[in-house]
Amino acid sequence: MAEVPDEELVVALRGGELAAFDHLYVRYERRLYGYIRRIVGESAVADDLFQDIFLKVLRDRSYDPTRGRFAPWLFAVARNACLMAQRSERSHAELRERAEAQLRPAAAAQPDARLGDAARVQAAMAALPEAQRQLILLKQLGELSYREIAGLMGVAEGTIKSRLHAATQAFRRLLTDGGSADEL
Repeated sequence: MAEVPDEELVVALRGGELAAFDHLYVRYERRLYGYIRRIVGESAVADDLFQDIFLKVLRDRSYDPTRGRFAPWLFAVARNACLMAQRSERSHAELRERAEAQLRPAAAAQPDARLGDAARVQAAMAALPEAQRQLILLKQLGELSYREIAGLMGVAEGTIKSRLHAATQAFRRLLTDGGSADEL
């Protein structure tokens, strides 16, 4: 089944072949988890979202194999789940922040430490606006085509190309100049 297209695996899964689910899981495990992890930041949250998304693959019938590839649908499900988790986390974080601010005095600014390469990349990704970060992650980690990303975002393919180019340039500036997201 290693050479079987995703769409055929979905049909087999819906026909009751659980081995098809295993193949889809193994095929997308690293890419999808990496995508989710980079968006939500916390491994525990990423683990939960990853499992929820694959449960959706197992139970959900909204994907139609005759209408397109499986990968863009899967990453659209993941993207929506991540955005919902972020919204929920932001509201919880704001509440925690207000409560903590009332309990402790303002902390002194920490001196900047020299960041390693991996930390610099993570910091640059985090500094990008959400829309630019999403595009880079969908293209690099999701391995989606420009056309697939355009369909996912609901814009023209040329628009995705220009936005991805701008996102890549902004990411490079952040890495080389150590600039901030405000300069973008």
